[in-house]
Amino acid sequence: MNWIWLLLIIIVVVLDIATSNVLFSWLGIGFLVAWIVSPFVVFGDQVIIAFTLGIILLLVGNRISRKYIRKNIQTTPILVDKIVGKVFEAEYEITKETKHKINGIYWTLVNDGPPIAAGEHFKVLEIANNKLIVKKEEN
Repeated sequence: MNWIWLLLIIIVVVLDIATSNVLFSWLGIGFLVAWIVSPFVVFGDQVIIAFTLGIILLLVGNRISRKYIRKNIQTTPILVDKIVGKVFEAEYEITKETKHKINGIYWTLVNDGPPIAAGEHFKVLEIANNKLIVKKEEN
């Protein structure tokens, strides 16, 4: 019955590689321990050891690893995150809701303030429902 634990370890490793989640590896450690003790313990106890240890490690280890990742690994901002907070020049007047090209992409701009004349600058405040909320930039 040792082969069952090896098969389960391979399955969880493949799942973790496929999902890039490092969630199932914690169960894999429990399966590894069950495989190590399998010559000395009956199968029923191996199952209890594997799943008890795997679930405990899953609950504790996942929480610890997520905190570590959030603290130590920097995320790369996506395109829309790079737009928020930036200032752009209006190509034409922006009143209430207008289509406007920013960085080669047409966006619907929702003006959250007085009209913005062509040539004036505006700041992107946020993104809501695929629309950029903008406001006239005061110098």
